[in-house]
Amino acid sequence: MEIRIIRVRDDFLELEALEEDPAFFDSLSELIQRLDGVEYAGITIEHPLTKKIIMRVKTDPSKIKAVDAVKRSIQELKEISGELREAFEKL
Repeated sequence: MEIRIIRVRDDFLELEALEEDPAFFDSLSELIQRLDGVEYAGITIEHPLTKKIIMRVKTDPSKIKAVDAVKRSIQELKEISGELREAFEKL
């Protein structure tokens, strides 16, 4: 996965992903939005042919820093994926 950080501050993170499936980033933004202190999390797909995704996260840094919100949500997404994998292996 190729990710480039465009902007980072305590209250804002903007990153760019190339050649990735937008479904991952859409799921990640949904989890980020559930965190206390997150004001906005979302993705923009520049153009379907370029496969360039921009993710932006805006937070209240007194509650959670933008980078920490992304890290916490990535961990949660890993746990959810693991649970899903285990459920399918039992079938």
